[in-house]
Amino acid sequence: MEQQPTLFKSAMKYGIPMGGVFSVNFILSTFKSPFINFLTYFIVFFCIYLTYRITCKFRDEHNNGELSYGKGWAFIVLLFFFAAIISSVVKYIYFQFINPDYLAELLNLTLLQLEKLSISEEEININDSLEAILSPINYSLQYLWINTMLGALLGVIMAAFTKKEKSIFED
Repeated sequence: MEQQPTLFKSAMKYGIPMGGVFSVNFILSTFKSPFINFLTYFIVFFCIYLTYRITCKFRDEHNNGELSYGKGWAFIVLLFFFAAIISSVVKYIYFQFINPDYLAELLNLTLLQLEKLSISEEEININDSLEAILSPINYSLQYLWINTMLGALLGVIMAAFTKKEKSIFED
């Protein structure tokens, strides 16, 4: 008798392609083309759809067609966690080696926006703390947790649609 993969292993397995989609979305978001940036919104919706399909596949193929709300939520959180690990590694490589000026440009754009909002010089003097936050490793790790939290929020809703209890007429 073949043993069913665990929740953890299944989330890890399906998190790899999801991490690829997250990474492609990030790379496309670095382009300055409005059309390509608009395309990233479609990828976000595709990620939501893909999460639904992957969770249903986990339920039907690896969990005997049953999935409780809690187990569905946990699967989605783990799915996003593993996808976020892959995406964070891609972000780190991009920030550290491919485009090391990206975060500095982001900081400058942020400071310019703050100045346009007529914020005082004293309030804008957060440059040092922003520079620490916007180091390649810190920024990548922040997105690891941001994506995981987004998975937790999406899981609250999606687990309700993917749950399937055992029928009372089955043994």
